[in-house]
Amino acid sequence: MVLRWYDRIAVRLSVSIVAVIVVTALSVATLILRDEKRILQEDLRIRALQLGEIMPRQLIEPLLYEEDYALYSLIQSYLESKESFLVYGEIYSDQGELILSRERERIVRKPIASFDLARKQAVFLQDFTEADKDNPLDLLIPISSKQLGVVGYLRLGISVQPLFNTLQTSRQKVWAVATVIVIIGILVALWMARRLISPILLLNRAAHRVGEGDFGTEIPEKGVGEIGELAATFNIMSRQLKELVTTIRSAQENLVRTEKLYVLGEFSAGLAHEIKNPLTSIKMLIQRAGEQEEPLLGEDLEVVIEELDRIDYTVSRFLRSARQSEMAFTDTNINSLVEDVLAITGTKIEKSGVQIQKRLEKDLTSLRVDGPSIKQILMNGILNALQAMPNGGDLSISTTLVDDTLRCTISDTGDGISEENLKHIFDPFFTTKEDGTGMGLAVAWNIAQQHGGRLDIVSRENEGTSLILILPYDNSAHC
Repeated sequence: MVLRWYDRIAVRLSVSIVAVIVVTALSVATLILRDEKRILQEDLRIRALQLGEIMPRQLIEPLLYEEDYALYSLIQSYLESKESFLVYGEIYSDQGELILSRERERIVRKPIASFDLARKQAVFLQDFTEADKDNPLDLLIPISSKQLGVVGYLRLGISVQPLFNTLQTSRQKVWAVATVIVIIGILVALWMARRLISPILLLNRAAHRVGEGDFGTEIPEKGVGEIGELAATFNIMSRQLKELVTTIRSAQENLVRTEKLYVLGEFSAGLAHEIKNPLTSIKMLIQRAGEQEEPLLGEDLEVVIEELDRIDYTVSRFLRSARQSEMAFTDTNINSLVEDVLAITGTKIEKSGVQIQKRLEKDLTSLRVDGPSIKQILMNGILNALQAMPNGGDLSISTTLVDDTLRCTISDTGDGISEENLKHIFDPFFTTKEDGTGMGLAVAWNIAQQHGGRLDIVSRENEGTSLILILPYDNSAHC
């Protein structure tokens, strides 16, 4: 399995760390700028209100004595001051009539809707939410004394240009610092991610090598904390796995060797049993001829020849059973093989008094099999079924598709097989028949294996037996 680049843990970890750094830097920068703006606004408000307390005290006397020049000079001096943040200044009478108006630049101002708002204290007619670089704050201040009350009003335009300039400078500095922090953080994050992920990547490649059979692979035991411990644990596991596989392979070789010796012994015993009877007959004839001092002639000689032919046939049959012949795979219709076997065994089936039930899958396409070998399995299954029903019964043969397999089933209603005998049914030379060799089902099982399939036997005593040949069948390949 090949991982896509965006599914790799190194990529995901790096992206996650970078995302956290960027989001954190942006959040901190935004909070700093917001607090800076709030502090500057509050500072400008305080300075404006402080000015609004000082100027009315200086204006009350010239206003009472109608000294216009003094009023003009005072307003003009504040406007021309280098550190002044005033844009304009206006003086109104207690009735709201404009007495004096001075400004540094031409600015359109809204008329005052009501002076009652500022009879007790100074009020902002325009707050920061409405102010921008071109529209200053509008502050209306009452000119009053404790004895006379309100004698007039002072309207001041407070420039917000310094505030925006300071904010712009702060914003540039904060974003520059945030950018540097993000770049450094990304580089550090990538370095840390590489250092943390490197042992895991080594572990992953080593695990792939172990999966491919390179047991005993080890990796450097580096890494922090659990990662280093994981590398050490992997090395221990890999060494133990190599030792275990070596032990298993050695045991397997010994088992195969023992099995071969066992099979050879069974083969020899079976062969000896089969040729013992004809050899006994030949020995008896030769002994009698020796005792009577007569040559073997006539019927005795024919018996000897027949027994020798019987020995030759037996040895040839055992050799064919033990030796795996080459398979010739061709496109073959299994239903046609079933029909051929039924045609060959038809006469014997009729004589046995057995009723045939045939259910073959329709539109069954050809499979690449060795036809004669599959026919041998079917022939063996039918003959075994007939032997299990000496007094007649029902024999059914069917072909069906189950998932991605083709199943050919031969079922009888005979005596069945005991549970104990069923365990050894495919063992070479195992048979319950007096004249059997015990090689038929063993050879059939081997043929099924060579075709990539299997052979199953389902049986219960007194209920019958089913032989099931299962072959791979790819539906998509036959559409």
